[in-house]
Amino acid sequence: MATLDDDLAKAVTEGFRLAQNDIINQDLILSGTGDVTVTLADGSKKTGPSWTKLIAAATAAGTSAAAAKTSETNALASKNAAAQSATNAATSEGNALASKNAAKTSETNAKTSETNAKTSENNAKTSETNAAASLAAAQLLTSVPYEAPPFPDVWVPFNDDMRLLAGFAPYDKQTISGQVLELATKSAGFTRSTTATYIDKSGVLQTADINEPRYQRDGLLLEGQSTNYILNSDDPSKWSGTAASFGTKSTITDGATQAKTFDGVINTTGVNNAMVVISSVITCSAGDFITLSCRFKSAYTDGFMLFRFDAPSGTNQGQVGLMFDGTVGNTTSTSIVDATNTPGPDGYCYGTVTCRAPVDGSYVGRIYFMPKSGTIPVGSEVFVQTVQCEKNAVPTSYIPTGSAAVTRAGEKASLQPSGNVGYQSIGDVFSRTLAFEIAVNRYVTPNVGYADLVRVAGSNNDIIFRAVSSSINSYIGGSGPSVAITYPFGRKVYVQSIEADNTNTMYFDGKKNSRTLAPTNPASKPTSIDIQSNLNVVYHIRNFRIWHRVLTLNQINGLR
Repeated sequence: MATLDDDLAKAVTEGFRLAQNDIINQDLILSGTGDVTVTLADGSKKTGPSWTKLIAAATAAGTSAAAAKTSETNALASKNAAAQSATNAATSEGNALASKNAAKTSETNAKTSETNAKTSENNAKTSETNAAASLAAAQLLTSVPYEAPPFPDVWVPFNDDMRLLAGFAPYDKQTISGQVLELATKSAGFTRSTTATYIDKSGVLQTADINEPRYQRDGLLLEGQSTNYILNSDDPSKWSGTAASFGTKSTITDGATQAKTFDGVINTTGVNNAMVVISSVITCSAGDFITLSCRFKSAYTDGFMLFRFDAPSGTNQGQVGLMFDGTVGNTTSTSIVDATNTPGPDGYCYGTVTCRAPVDGSYVGRIYFMPKSGTIPVGSEVFVQTVQCEKNAVPTSYIPTGSAAVTRAGEKASLQPSGNVGYQSIGDVFSRTLAFEIAVNRYVTPNVGYADLVRVAGSNNDIIFRAVSSSINSYIGGSGPSVAITYPFGRKVYVQSIEADNTNTMYFDGKKNSRTLAPTNPASKPTSIDIQSNLNVVYHIRNFRIWHRVLTLNQINGLR
């Protein structure tokens, strides 16, 4: 066995001991806290800070340095703040004075604010009202502008017959081989005690029998009673007053109307006027109206037709020239109140002139063929038809005559009130909307100041359409709403509504007016719904409708 000598063994043992001390010392320094004591190689002891303590001390030193720097900065800021405080103190002293003055101003402003608050309260109420109105207007503008109304409770189209599409009337009857048969249709009534002529929808002159309605392009024609004082109007060979200068004259059927026509040719030189026809005598009082009318044409463009009124004893009381191109000549006579000249598609013009008798006397109407200057050239030809002279304020449809003057009677369309008018007595609570299309072609204000065209007879009052000088009126009580209008006017839709509280509202030509008034005689009862003629009015009506309810504004706007 090998052995170590004592020196070597001692040296190895010492080496192990020192290595063990180093391990222990390293562990104490790295893992210990606070101060630690290590053993040196010679066996002595040494106390010092551990690694953990050294790190903590270094961190604390860094923190202290940063805190020192912050303290330095804060000290400078405090110095500056002290200076600013001094400045602010001076400013505060100034502000205190300003605040005192502001307090006085605030007191004044408080009083003003109180006044403004009251004004604002009033303005708020006004704004609320205006806002409601604006909302309603906005809703109206943003809503559908019109909508189709419901099917009417009463409907008479007045287009080509009197039949009802809705409503109540006696059933129509027809007699076949002596047996009276009841038909499925119902019709409104119509009365006129004479025959009457009219221009149909094709432009042809037609004759309607007694009690036969006349339909034209604008609907049912209604005219007042009138008389034609030109004798033998359908036989020009018998016309009174025709000038001998018409060397050639004949009667033909001509124009779209296919009417009996005077065809005259001038065959004499030096003629400066050629009378075509003269009426029989009309006895007038001052203020009465006389109207001349006829259809005429000529290729002589430098000529015209002169309409003249004479009385008494041949004195000229007024005249107007009507040109072949449809224009109207000038007149200086104050007795001439109206003159029209309307060209037609067949080359004929329809001319009318109305005179207001300036004095009492026996009047005649004359129609002349005239040159604009000089004389009428030989060979000049003129055609004249439907000649008429009426003691009337407006020209009406042609009335054929024989050897004596002929009168055409007035006329009226009517409906029974039962089931149609909407009440039993005018004082009953009821709601109704009524609409129709109407064209007032001729109108002169009657002496009484108005003309009732559509009304409910018997009821006091249920006046649906009253023509006044420059307005249309409607009545339930002693008066009612009105809308301004200029006569004559073409076909327009008229609407009237009656609400349960007796509010009567009219809608016409984009205008609206209302009035609430109780009936004049609430116990009065209706006897008929009348669409009636008037001496001073020529008009057409169609599409007569009644709803037993008040339609909405959009539905009313939708009516055609």
